[in-house]
Amino acid sequence: MKKLSFAYFGSAYFSALLLEKLINDSELQKIIDLKLVVTQPDKPVGRKQILTPTPVKEMANKYHLPVLDKLEQYSVEKNLDFGLVYAYGEIIPKKLLELPKYGFLNVHPSLLPKYRGTSPIAGPLINDEKQTGVTIIKMDEKVDHGPIIAQEKYEILPADKRPDLEIKLTELGYKMLRSVILNSFQDPGDRSRSRQLADGMTMVEQNHSLATYTKKLTKQDGFIEFENLKFSRDEKLFNLFRGLYPWPGIWTILPNGKRLKITDLDLKDGKLLIKKVQMEGKKEVGFETFNSSYKFF
Repeated sequence: MKKLSFAYFGSAYFSALLLEKLINDSELQKIIDLKLVVTQPDKPVGRKQILTPTPVKEMANKYHLPVLDKLEQYSVEKNLDFGLVYAYGEIIPKKLLELPKYGFLNVHPSLLPKYRGTSPIAGPLINDEKQTGVTIIKMDEKVDHGPIIAQEKYEILPADKRPDLEIKLTELGYKMLRSVILNSFQDPGDRSRSRQLADGMTMVEQNHSLATYTKKLTKQDGFIEFENLKFSRDEKLFNLFRGLYPWPGIWTILPNGKRLKITDLDLKDGKLLIKKVQMEGKKEVGFETFNSSYKFF
């Protein structure tokens, strides 16, 4: 029996985690055959601007999988059954979405139609949402717009920061995707044919009137005026910290003109406590140690 061939599109480190889970799932491997990985090009990273591959490219190399790092190269792959997208970071044009036999599935870490776009994990934390989740859709040419195949909720814990949700929602997305693949593809009984999409797979149109959108995070998103940081330490600031941790993080410009990054915060009885900071050009230190030396707060 012929397996379903597919291409995986992803870039972020948590996308690499999902990729590895799919590769190592022995039951799924009886059904699907990963032919190709598509990711973003290598980018300069750090102070020395060292050209660095995406975590997904590194994972693909670990398992000796073919990798493309330019989307236009994908157009030559015309014989795949479906595409799978998770935290890829680039809009896939309609002409490419139509190439695979069954189109593209997208694992999106929010409760669509809420938090469409590039920062769906940060958004609920910044806005103090109590729930988020994962939605699997069949992609169309609009951003996170296609019909819903599966959706599950996750109750956000008070201590959850963005990296926590990235891992937890990836695990949830994997379980959901596994179920979709195992339950939505059937063996037609003819070993000369590939498995077919089950006729009973339900897809539900999103309520587009409820859509909300996110944007790509920038360093400036974490800037807090020094006076606001000094005198207005409320829960909103803590939620911003949770959503922007560890990058871009929340930061301010001190009266001496130096940049100060808040690297650890806690919320106790409604009061925000700065625990650790890092001043430009210095190592991370405890806040009390910092303030005893500089006395800015």
